Amino acid sequence: MVVRTSAPAKAQLAGKTETLTVQQVDWFSLVVIAPAVLILLGFLLLFFYGVYQSLTDLRLGRPIVRFIGLANYAALVNSADFWNNVRVTVTYALSAVLLQALLGLAIAKLFASGVSLARWLRPIILLPLVLPPMSVALMWTTMMNPQSGILNYLLSLAGLGPFAWISDPATALISVILIDVWTYTPFFALIIFAGLQGITDDIREAARINGAKGWATFWRIELPLVAPYILIAAVFRLIESFNQFDIIFGTTQGGPGNSTSALSVQGYITAFQNMTFGRGAALMVVNWLIVLIGAFLTVKAWQAVRRRVN
Repeated sequence: MVVRTSAPAKAQLAGKTETLTVQQVDWFSLVVIAPAVLILLGFLLLFFYGVYQSLTDLRLGRPIVRFIGLANYAALVNSADFWNNVRVTVTYALSAVLLQALLGLAIAKLFASGVSLARWLRPIILLPLVLPPMSVALMWTTMMNPQSGILNYLLSLAGLGPFAWISDPATALISVILIDVWTYTPFFALIIFAGLQGITDDIREAARINGAKGWATFWRIELPLVAPYILIAAVFRLIESFNQFDIIFGTTQGGPGNSTSALSVQGYITAFQNMTFGRGAALMVVNWLIVLIGAFLTVKAWQAVRRRVN
């Protein structure tokens, strides 16, 4: 059967369609998101300008800036200091995030246990997070002073000899990692604690009925369920740890020697102290690539864990 539509009905239908098409444009939403889009475009413009700088011989006092291609990157690859910067950056980030995840898991488990000590610690654990990183660096620099620092005084009460902390190239990197762990472990603890709160008592009761003891319940039930929370926290902390500047520069400025000279610190020194902006930009582009790879691998691990849990 063929249904025929009259000309006036067709015109009315076309008018309604045109009205619906016009109403689909939400101008208010476009106006609201426009500032965010402009800010994002501004950041992208600055990023690509920095990439362009890394391909030049830009230097303070040089009137003519030449495009030199990958010469800055070739010089970095052939430099032993550069590979030391990469080693320090990767060691710092991976060690700090791993320790923070382990300690954060332990603290979160303590909070979820409901003991009275946990209720007292919950507000106190947030204090390191609210302190500016540079203030944390200055505070720990004072406490780690080999002669007058309180840490060596406490060690002397236990009969232990003085520790060099950030004054010795052999222990400086370990010391700044400990500062980072002290500062950002509460971040992991809060994220993991939120994950533990999502595990209902029914799940734990079912595990106990099936004969699972306390450790088995944690290992086979709780840990797999909070693993996505651990990994999503690790993504944010890896990005920040690879880019860490305040704590390292505030305590050691990359020293003693170059024992704590991460890429972010070396990039700053190269660009703003040595005034070789092109080489400094190249260091930061390499740092960005390392951050991108680390974040990508962690997100892939998070997706795999999510699929396994679901």
